[in-house]
Amino acid sequence: MTRQTVPSYLLLFWQQGFFRQERTFHGIMDKLGSVDAHPLPQNLNGALSRAKFLTQRGRPGQYRYIQKHASKTIALTQDMLPDELMKLLARDFKTELQDLMHNFGASGTCTAFLLRKVLEKLIFVTFAKKGKQALLLDQTGRLVGLHTMLALATSTRIRGRPFLMKKTADEITGVKFLGDTAAHNPLVNVSMKTIVPLMPYIVTAYSELAANL
Repeated sequence: MTRQTVPSYLLLFWQQGFFRQERTFHGIMDKLGSVDAHPLPQNLNGALSRAKFLTQRGRPGQYRYIQKHASKTIALTQDMLPDELMKLLARDFKTELQDLMHNFGASGTCTAFLLRKVLEKLIFVTFAKKGKQALLLDQTGRLVGLHTMLALATSTRIRGRPFLMKKTADEITGVKFLGDTAAHNPLVNVSMKTIVPLMPYIVTAYSELAANL
């Protein structure tokens, strides 16, 4: 883990409300471990001392840390991406999840792009794990678009069950629209306020697909 990553995680934890209660050094280290981050103690000490949003209490060797004020930033909390889903995605989507953690709430445009990318990649990976990736290729051998991928995910079945329920696929089209806007519309930035209402549908779609990982 790089020195620069430690402050990013502390900022994220503050945004999620982790520092509303006093936290010990070991408690913070355990929290970092829960997201597969394992900084050197001296790197964490340095990051904590520089975190302007935290107050340090206690004596040397027994410091405790608590927020100076609450963050108003929307953060990627367990309510939005549950632990069970994060664990299912951790192996194949580690980079995407880390990018989401850094961008969720800070940039709606980046978040929309990433959510769309995860959806598209999740369809491909789950099809590949079931030996059905050829269905996602057109006559030239190139990947079909996300719209066609969603249709295939609802019509292709494993043990009588589709990769994605039709109703879920219908609801998730907003993610495609916002992702396309983020990637291809130079005149518009995507607001987080348009993304948050879609998160229950995103979680449902990811969960249905991730069941095939």
